Amino acid sequence: MSAYITLLTPMTDEECLLAALADVGFDRTKVEVHASPAHLLGYQGDSRAQIANIVIRRQHVGGSSNDVGFLATPTGYQAIVSEYDRSRFGAGWLTQIHGRYQAHAFAKQEQLAAEARRRMEAERQRLVEAQRKAVHEKAKKLGYQIKESREGETIRLVLVKRTY
Repeated sequence: MSAYITLLTPMTDEECLLAALADVGFDRTKVEVHASPAHLLGYQGDSRAQIANIVIRRQHVGGSSNDVGFLATPTGYQAIVSEYDRSRFGAGWLTQIHGRYQAHAFAKQEQLAAEARRRMEAERQRLVEAQRKAVHEKAKKLGYQIKESREGETIRLVLVKRTY
């Protein structure tokens, strides 16, 4: 029976961790995700005391292997790897996963930032249009004629009132 080793990681995003695991050969169909941690299984199929939220079952890890897991903690996922499997799934493997994780996390942050910029720009345009309409309405109530021109992002309103 192999002892399990717990290795702390700075990875906190489940989606990015799953993508990183897929990048190193564990596609989504080979990885279990549990809201409540599930017990890991040993090489003989026996239930172990170790639990994990993300589990790669032993049949996907390799012959005579134990399950590999990642337990969600407030500070990041803890990788749980048996001593037997540590030669293949140890520090080097985790470094590789962490590199892929960072790439996915960066891409996700960029996507979120781009979406935030689009929302802010849409809100800015909505505000400008609301202000333009308010000026038009008030000017008409006060008897002004409005001449509007646009130059790129700039709107120029000229209010004209003829008095005789």
